[in-house]
Amino acid sequence: MRRRIRLTGRKQLGRASAVLKVAAVSDKRLLSLSIADPKAYSDFPRDSRVVVRLVENKLVELAQFGTLGTQRVVTELRNRAFVAPSCQIRIVASDGEKRGLLLGSTDTWTLRTDGNDGTQQGILLFQPADIAPRAWKLEIRDTDYPIVYLDKRIPNSSTWAKTDPTFISAVLPTIIAQVFDDILEQAEQPDVSWMVDWLQWASVLMPGQKPPFDGLMQDRRQWIECLIDTFCQRHRVSDRLVKALHSEGATQ
Repeated sequence: MRRRIRLTGRKQLGRASAVLKVAAVSDKRLLSLSIADPKAYSDFPRDSRVVVRLVENKLVELAQFGTLGTQRVVTELRNRAFVAPSCQIRIVASDGEKRGLLLGSTDTWTLRTDGNDGTQQGILLFQPADIAPRAWKLEIRDTDYPIVYLDKRIPNSSTWAKTDPTFISAVLPTIIAQVFDDILEQAEQPDVSWMVDWLQWASVLMPGQKPPFDGLMQDRRQWIECLIDTFCQRHRVSDRLVKALHSEGATQ
């Protein structure tokens, strides 16, 4: 079960307090950081280090941006394999007895490295990646929306995943089941924003049918099965697949 732990004395920074962007220059990938809300950082010592932590598929990198008093705007990313890493801005003490202590941090969010600024588009992200021989791979993150990696060789992979009848009928129900398996592991109604949005989506599909957070495993599975059936019925998933297959057969 995932639990969010707030360290005593650590200041919570808003995600909008700073802006992160990735740019490709020659054969390098540069990460830039600009502070949009200086007041949010004014209480920290000026010699505090500014660090961005990036994590994806067991790859971890700590991008250093100097100190608040002498902040660097741009640093080079060492890991070129990053596609959509989970990132977090951290302020770390650099002197005295508190050296290395985390003084403040943002929540984590997904940083797109393909030129997209990471603005959330819906409750499920799609991102091309080098994942062959797999065609797709789901990653469920602690504090940001789930992301589906798609084989980068698939043309217009994000659009394909959202519109292809085979993907929608064969893959999306599995993704929905895995995500809600994770959500319903919580002992009670979660307050994590992405989980709240997914539960709101489920409540629109099945009004009045509350998720069984305190139920048995059998109850949770039955609720998820009902949700998937409702999703498939609402979007005529089976009908769309059969129609597409008949169309393909007619052209052969």
